[in-house]
Amino acid sequence: MVKPVSVLSGRLIFVSLLVICTLGLKNLAAADSPPDDGPFQLTFEADEKDPRLCRVVVTAADKRFWVTLQHADEERFQQVLSLKRESKSAQKLPPMLGHYELKDRRLVFKPAFPLVRGGRYQATFTPGALNLPTKLHGQLLQRTYAIPLPDAKPPRVVSIYPSGKQLPANHLKFYIQFSEPMQQGDIFPNFSLYNKTQKQLVPRPFRHTELWSPDGKQLTLWFHPGRQKTGVNLNVELGAILNAGQEYELRINPKWPALSGHPLGKEIKKSFSAVAMDERQPEPETWKLKTPDSGTRNALVCELGETLDYALLHSQLRVQTLEGKPVPGKIELAAHESVWKFLPEKPWQPGRYQLVIGTVLEDLAGNSLQQPFAVDLTKQQTASNTVGEFVTLGFEIK
Repeated sequence: MVKPVSVLSGRLIFVSLLVICTLGLKNLAAADSPPDDGPFQLTFEADEKDPRLCRVVVTAADKRFWVTLQHADEERFQQVLSLKRESKSAQKLPPMLGHYELKDRRLVFKPAFPLVRGGRYQATFTPGALNLPTKLHGQLLQRTYAIPLPDAKPPRVVSIYPSGKQLPANHLKFYIQFSEPMQQGDIFPNFSLYNKTQKQLVPRPFRHTELWSPDGKQLTLWFHPGRQKTGVNLNVELGAILNAGQEYELRINPKWPALSGHPLGKEIKKSFSAVAMDERQPEPETWKLKTPDSGTRNALVCELGETLDYALLHSQLRVQTLEGKPVPGKIELAAHESVWKFLPEKPWQPGRYQLVIGTVLEDLAGNSLQQPFAVDLTKQQTASNTVGEFVTLGFEIK
């Protein structure tokens, strides 16, 4: 059967384009400018006002090169075009997520989130993954894109909690607060724990799970619980992270950058000594309350008898009237998080009040009001292991 001339002409044009593609495409190393010719061009298109907002664009000599990407999903698109952030560590980062769009001769990728200042990114286009009827396997186009740093001061570590210099040998976590949001993802090469007594680094001390506050300024850094629980596999294989009577230093890499791209600039160190393990649960019935006078805005002071979890002291304690009406105010901590203070917004009124304590409140070793961190399942649990959601301490303002 004889094909119409228009169809044959279209096929000949397409085949000729594929031939050009096969002959003209070169193996290109990473570069900062697009090629002058060839069937495909790979470029970055950045927003003029904010270089973090950019698109990766592949322009083809003919839109029919994209025929195999019609109705493709994101995984299929990633095989053809991907964008990765360059990493200085041995760990390779996965392709960035985003939105792909085919429009005429252009394949466009827009990252789901703004890129990071000071970061370098590499786009890779693999024409062989298009599954065209020509042999393009092994051919690559790659481009790099570096985002300049703005003029700004370097970030600072504002505080590290617990603030004390003595921590139990089964201590679990630190709260590290920064002056501005830090870069997230692949952060753990920036942390190390040095045993000053043995003069060596502690191997694999951290739990590799990033826990950030919504504003990106506070990181919860965990020691690996499997190392801190006696008898657990990692504890048996690698030993405990901390040993009572020895000196340690938590270190933060000075090259770790903020979202602005500026690095810390100096190594941050927190020195502390490990003392005996803490296996006892907090006991609110032993806490000492010091009540203010009515008509004042002086603080209600609660002496806890030990250092408790910094974040939970802010979220798990509140003051209310005997009828259950919340008393608005501000929380402050003192004496290395062993003293809890409540400063009311308005002067105290005479009457009876309650300090309400959530039973998930923990000490530094993870022992909560509900249960100890390490539970022996072979033994019957005591009443202290089965308390409700809250406990209360009553007090009176005169």
